[in-house]
Amino acid sequence: MIRVNLLAPERATKKKTGGGPALPSGGTLQSYLLLALFAGGAAVLCAGAWWLQSNKIKDLDTRIAADTKRRQDLQAIEQQVKAFQQKKATLENKVAVIEMLRAAQKSPVHMLDEVSQALPDYVWLTQMDETRGSVVFGGQSNSLAAVADFISALQTSGWFPVVELVSSQEANALVTFNLRGNFNDPEVAAKQKAAAEAAAAAGVAPAQGGR
Repeated sequence: MIRVNLLAPERATKKKTGGGPALPSGGTLQSYLLLALFAGGAAVLCAGAWWLQSNKIKDLDTRIAADTKRRQDLQAIEQQVKAFQQKKATLENKVAVIEMLRAAQKSPVHMLDEVSQALPDYVWLTQMDETRGSVVFGGQSNSLAAVADFISALQTSGWFPVVELVSSQEANALVTFNLRGNFNDPEVAAKQKAAAEAAAAAGVAPAQGGR
């Protein structure tokens, strides 16, 4: 017996679907690439700027260190120059004092020589005392005019800037007189001035030389 299947064969009604992820479209991929390139370029620019800035800072630090060292060296040299100048001024002061003392040793000889040359005729000295440049004369003369000539001659010599008559007394045709004056050796005065200037330059008190 022949059977005929009148039912139509079943047709597939469902479409197959893939199970993998969906791939992005061409426009989206291009946007991602541009964003990545921009981010990379920005990173490179930032790195380059940081490198340049770091080099500038290092260069400035090097210059600052060099300038600081140069300034310290100059300060040290300046201190050495000041110390040398002070030592030089001190030595000059000592030399000036020594020269002043040497000149002062000759002063009594000069003083006696100047007094002898200034002493006129008919004037006799009986006393002459000198203490630190202050001189006292005592003597006799045949007239006050001769005593006045003696005073004038002392002052004219330049070694006795100040001479004055202290007292005079006339008896038996003789005049007894007393004079007072200041003796100033020009050479010693010049040495004293040099010593004072050297002491001022050295910043020390000037030494006093005595006779």
